[in-house]
Amino acid sequence: MSLNTPEEEIVEMNTKQFFLSSFITFYLLLFLITGCGTVKTSSSFSDPGVKLDRYAGLEISDFETKIEFVPKDALTQIPDETASLLSSKNRGFQKIGRGELKEIPDEDTLVLLGEVIEYQSGKNFKFEGGALKIGEASLTVQLAIVEKATGKEIVTGEVNGFSSLGFTKSGIYKGVSEEIVKFISENY
Repeated sequence: MSLNTPEEEIVEMNTKQFFLSSFITFYLLLFLITGCGTVKTSSSFSDPGVKLDRYAGLEISDFETKIEFVPKDALTQIPDETASLLSSKNRGFQKIGRGELKEIPDEDTLVLLGEVIEYQSGKNFKFEGGALKIGEASLTVQLAIVEKATGKEIVTGEVNGFSSLGFTKSGIYKGVSEEIVKFISENY
């Protein structure tokens, strides 16, 4: 038998319902955010024709763009992350640098060049296919690996990064860098 008044029982029941609905809402939002916020990447590269292991050094230049609203940090953070990942995983080159490699002869050095050719900020709203799309961020980088001494293209490619939650731009940068490293590692 309950010692509470009917009003107290209603308040207690409402409090329990509030906490239960808050708990369910929190975990539903957490599930949606983690499920929708992943970064997806894709890439396509031409066949290099030669193994990259015949070269001792890799210079990674700052990326370029002709697009006005590309965050300037993308032009340096993606090359920085790529160099860091390649160096930390010891992907074969004797020397990997973000600047000019003076220790390796030019004929034994490759240069990674990149240009951001498409960019969509995660702050945009757009209506597409009958649905309102909010916060989608994407970045496409066109790449070329060239011989430093001759300027001859060894390989060209394109890497795309996409996130349905725009605030994960650093995640897109890392995803694009990982795709570049994956290609270089598979062809070294």
